[in-house]
Amino acid sequence: MQFVILAIPYMRRQGENVGRAGSDPARFQALMEEMKVQMQFAESVGYDGFCLTEQHMQVEGIETTTNPLFWDYFIAQHTERMRVGQLGMNLTAVNPIQLAENLAMLDHFTNGRMFAGFSRGNTPRWTGTFGQHLDITSTHSDKSEADQRNRRAFIENWQLVKALWTQEVVSLEGEFWQVPPPMEWSFNPTTEWSPGSVDEDGRLREIGIVPRPLQDDPHPPVYAPFSYSMETARFWAREGGKMMSMVSEDKEEFIPITLDVCLKEAEDHGRQCTADDILALGGHLVMGRNEKETKHLYEGFEWLFNFAYNTPPYTVPMGRLWMGSHQEVLDHVGRLQETYGINEYFLWHHVGYFEHDEEMAMLNEFSEAVIQPMRR
Repeated sequence: MQFVILAIPYMRRQGENVGRAGSDPARFQALMEEMKVQMQFAESVGYDGFCLTEQHMQVEGIETTTNPLFWDYFIAQHTERMRVGQLGMNLTAVNPIQLAENLAMLDHFTNGRMFAGFSRGNTPRWTGTFGQHLDITSTHSDKSEADQRNRRAFIENWQLVKALWTQEVVSLEGEFWQVPPPMEWSFNPTTEWSPGSVDEDGRLREIGIVPRPLQDDPHPPVYAPFSYSMETARFWAREGGKMMSMVSEDKEEFIPITLDVCLKEAEDHGRQCTADDILALGGHLVMGRNEKETKHLYEGFEWLFNFAYNTPPYTVPMGRLWMGSHQEVLDHVGRLQETYGINEYFLWHHVGYFEHDEEMAMLNEFSEAVIQPMRR
């Protein structure tokens, strides 16, 4: 079984009432140190991976996941075996060619410890700012014109990333990208060593990225956060991506429905796979060292989630919780594994919001409750 930390970095503590905490360089330095120490400890007690969401412009100091690829490299430098990834990088409002290059470089820099994660963007402030040149912003899956444009960009950009990862040279005539754009190209190295990249009239006809990823079977593992969109589920079932769901306990009937749909979609497109290839499950980590501390952590987490997430512009339900006694949490994870045949679990874990010793203790409590017993 695999256990991956979905780290949510904060630059303000629980109950702290300050202004734009995210603008303070000293706070970011402190966050970096806490993140490094916690992930080194997590690796020592059995966690297998580290990943982040992607957010920008979070001057309020919450979920400061600016450039997950830099964070991944930082953690990879200070650990030995943990995989590093994203859930996920925006694939609508960015340059997909540059993103394909950057992810490939991270794969090499980490000696193949990288996994890629992609999303359509859930925050209009930064997705709309970054995507204004393409008339792209974040949307809900509501079939609106903006939603459909966002999804078309997402699909086109993924196809471009995949092609650049798996082929030496690529050309594409798309709705959003023409790769390469019309241009004359006269360059001796191209003429000598890549002559097919230029046509008989001296126009550039294809491009490639340097480097391509180290992992090539056929490319690095790909993940995607998932809630309820069956259109998204079918897409990744066809494309070989693995989704991560934090659906709450009272909605668990959605899991077998999703698996049935995805396994059929994969089979219809020539993929033979299992539930474990299709889906990973996640939960919020709020395990204290005793009942009193767990109650304190949950109350702080509940307030934060309702204040910053279950509210516009997101308005998302809390989802699965991992809290309670060691036996209760072990039984919960064991039941999920036995019921669905899923062996990979993600833990939403705040860094910098609770006290450092409390966050370290949460990592240790889950390890002692679940990771270590399941590996004996």
